[in-house]
Amino acid sequence: MLGFNRGFWHKKMEHFVPSEAEYPLDAQPRLIREAVECACVRHQLSPTLYASVAQAAASLAVQGLAVLKLPDGSTVPLSTYFLVIAMSGMGKTRAFYTFFAPFLASDRSIEEAYAKAVKEYPDKLSDYKKQRADLNKLIGKARAKGEPYDHLQTELNKLKRPDEPRLQKRLMSDTTGAAFLQRMRGFFQSAGLATDEGAKLFKYLYQFLADLCQAWSHGLIDSHRAEAGVTSAIEARIMTLILSQPAVFYDFCASHGSLALGMGAWARFLICAPRRPSGRLTSGNGLDATTAPLDAFLARITELIAEHERRAKAGITEQDIVELDADADDCLTQFIQEMKRRSVERNADGKAGDLMDVSEFSAKAPIHAARMAAVFTYLCGDMKVTRDTMQRAIDIIRFHIDAYSDQFSLSKAIPRVVEDGLRLETFFRRLYIETKGNTKVSLDSLHHNNTTSNLKLDKYLLPALIYMQRQGTIQMPPTNGGKPYVDFRPLINMIN
Repeated sequence: MLGFNRGFWHKKMEHFVPSEAEYPLDAQPRLIREAVECACVRHQLSPTLYASVAQAAASLAVQGLAVLKLPDGSTVPLSTYFLVIAMSGMGKTRAFYTFFAPFLASDRSIEEAYAKAVKEYPDKLSDYKKQRADLNKLIGKARAKGEPYDHLQTELNKLKRPDEPRLQKRLMSDTTGAAFLQRMRGFFQSAGLATDEGAKLFKYLYQFLADLCQAWSHGLIDSHRAEAGVTSAIEARIMTLILSQPAVFYDFCASHGSLALGMGAWARFLICAPRRPSGRLTSGNGLDATTAPLDAFLARITELIAEHERRAKAGITEQDIVELDADADDCLTQFIQEMKRRSVERNADGKAGDLMDVSEFSAKAPIHAARMAAVFTYLCGDMKVTRDTMQRAIDIIRFHIDAYSDQFSLSKAIPRVVEDGLRLETFFRRLYIETKGNTKVSLDSLHHNNTTSNLKLDKYLLPALIYMQRQGTIQMPPTNGGKPYVDFRPLINMIN
């Protein structure tokens, strides 16, 4: 399957097309919507791209302050992951520096404080060692003389070795797996994995992609690295924003796509491939000549950063709780049911759901919507998600379902793959009958039948097999050096 994987992504790179779906800009809360409108009109750049970057900034600002409590009592981090695939000149850098300005300013202050701490650390460590040595001498003399020294021992026990300075910037852009774990180790770390140059992140992303998946799901990272023992990150909060050119992303997929897709990594990302604006952008709300909405958004982000700093210095680790009201819960439940219907392997008519081959994303779409609604709610100063906010978040996630399908749906990339899959089903059923119950066939045999029998799928055989594998009708187990084969027992079980 590796050959198909590489070929598929190289073809995508050669024929990259931005998403056709229209982004629901009005679904955003006013604070974000007007900031995005103000910035994209001012810069004449893609509103879709700006909306994703603004939402990423909002997520990073709130993820260390609040969690979403679901009706079943479980809690979900408010960290969101974004992947924006856009050609050069689309405004990735400008959008990043526009909406992440408060974090960049905060990081400059953190770097200055870190440099000062590194300079002062040797003297603090020396003072600590001297005090400890002096107290131990006094205790030794008192013990030799038979004098009481409990007060000296108490003073010694109170001495605390100064912590070695640790640079904990809010943004990481060029990091290895080891550096990522070092930054997030411990308890309750909040950071953003974000850059306007996707190549920086993609260079080493494969090293800690599984850690990102863990952090997104439940905020716990427990990683084993050779010769480094175990590094644990508890209640880790990671916002991820990757702004990448298509070639960089597709090259990564050609090399590590099977790994990423196998662990459902991309299904945790809200993906978009924005179009260039057609014609001059203007504001329908009179925001062409003002920066007030953008200033208001950035001021709110700065306020949340300051609150996180205050809590960190005070040692406060408890997070605020955002909850769904009854109507929002009902709205989310309906969306969950819809996603299940559209992702089924086969409905009553024997047809697969229209989201079957992107079911890894549709299964997570409801929690994406719930997180986004919670981020919007907390950003605007509330703690209860309303039905209106939930519906708005769902509308945005519907856009991302289409955008995800544009990148990962085989039936969208190769329309004939559905029909080819049906032809393969017929072939496997006939083979089952002719061989009196055999449900396994080698790939070599399939390739032979593809050229000598009426199967005749030619170069579309592998896409059809992968499509069936995603539907759950066949399995293609690892071979450990043996000949690869297809097991179509799941298909026969469905028939029986």
